[in-house]
Amino acid sequence: MSDQSHLDSKYFIDTHVFNCPFCNRNNVSYYLDRSLEFDWSNSKKCYVYFARCTSCDKKSMNLSFEEIELIHKFSSSYRFNEEVGDDIDSKFFYTVPTSFFTLDTRIPKTLRELFSEAEGCLKSNYLTGASVCARKLIYELAIIEGAEGENYDERIKSLKQKRQDVEGEYFDTLLTIQQLTSDKVHEESYDGWQSKHLKLILSTLNEILGMMYVIPTLRDEKRKAILEMKGDLVGEPKQNA
Repeated sequence: MSDQSHLDSKYFIDTHVFNCPFCNRNNVSYYLDRSLEFDWSNSKKCYVYFARCTSCDKKSMNLSFEEIELIHKFSSSYRFNEEVGDDIDSKFFYTVPTSFFTLDTRIPKTLRELFSEAEGCLKSNYLTGASVCARKLIYELAIIEGAEGENYDERIKSLKQKRQDVEGEYFDTLLTIQQLTSDKVHEESYDGWQSKHLKLILSTLNEILGMMYVIPTLRDEKRKAILEMKGDLVGEPKQNA
């Protein structure tokens, strides 16, 4: 069977299923709640499509410069015409939530907000803004984790030492990008990353944040659930695990 993992990086897989950015479910059905259009400029129209997840019932907003044909399904619900094919995702240039998947609420709010702002700037090609948000996220993460350092490199190295539960290659990636893209002596003169660098940085930060704040909690919850099942089986009184 061919590798279909590339589908996990899309919003829309086809006219019937998508990867929901809210409930983080893959290959779940959706329908279109409604669509709108507005004038992007004097000569260009922009079309807005609201996709509602059938699992969590939340709506995402998707913008396209192309009018995509819809077919009426039931009540006030629609689907994309099947003649559009499976290449629906490429027709959209901006989507809200801007992050492909909303970050887990176990991650500190400050970091989630900076991550989302960085991705939003990147989607709009505001590279300086995206770079500033990504760097500030790293500084805030260093503060939360008690990492030390006067600049970007030193903070990353300190984080790597403090959080050895996170694979070191992720921190090395952040260091490598900085070293490859900046020869500025003073941090105040730094003028930002390119889009390809930002995509890698944000993907790396997403993994780091998950390893730091999400995976340990999930492990603890599973451990408690297993201990509770064991207690029920052998008749042990319930207690705080």
